[in-house]
Amino acid sequence: MKRQRSPLPASRIGLTLMLLGAAVLAIGQVHQHGLTWSGLFDDLYANFGSELVGMAMVILLIDRFAARREDERVRRQLVRELASTDRGLTTRAALELEAKGWLTDGTLQGAQLSGANLSGVRLERAQLSDAALAGATMASCNLSGARLTRANLADANLDRANLEMADLAGAALPQATLTDADAGLANFVHADLSGAKLAGTDLTGANLTGSDLCGTDLTRAVLTRTILTAVRWDAHTRWPTGFEPAVTDSPDEE
Repeated sequence: MKRQRSPLPASRIGLTLMLLGAAVLAIGQVHQHGLTWSGLFDDLYANFGSELVGMAMVILLIDRFAARREDERVRRQLVRELASTDRGLTTRAALELEAKGWLTDGTLQGAQLSGANLSGVRLERAQLSDAALAGATMASCNLSGARLTRANLADANLDRANLEMADLAGAALPQATLTDADAGLANFVHADLSGAKLAGTDLTGANLTGSDLCGTDLTRAVLTRTILTAVRWDAHTRWPTGFEPAVTDSPDEE
């Protein structure tokens, strides 16, 4: 059986063409002006200079595209690692994302992080809008100033998490646990907190306008200056001892 010959590598082809081109130039110079270095330089300097500039631009563009592709590859890899159940891996991924500025640039918007182990991970000011975090373990996670609008945090564990000034407008947190969390000045407008456990949670200055508190456990919660306009609650909602919801905030009848 005849053995198939392997194709020549691109580097060898390029070198061959370069040598061939140099030979053609030298032969043409000798034929027209004889062998003089000054004549050769006079004929070639303008064209050679412009060719060098063109080559440099091509190399820079190729390098730029290659770096961009590598950044995208690393970005996707770090997001996958952040979705891991291995806390060491998620901690390292979060640090890398923060160092590259990818926590706050929208890289994590809509990220699939359900079931991830993010306990104690620093996600300060992270852009997590529309992210899937259902069932995620986020105990003691630093989410201060984070944007979690419309995020799915159903059944997530946010015990002792730092949610100061976090934006959770429209977020889904049914059956989530936020025991002893710090949610001062957080935005929970139209959030679904039905069945959630907020026992001991600091909600000082938080905005819960229009949120669903049916079956929510708010025992020991700090509700100083908390905005509770038009919230939904029912007979299963547990309020802090001595707290009386406003008359306008009537129990849900459904």
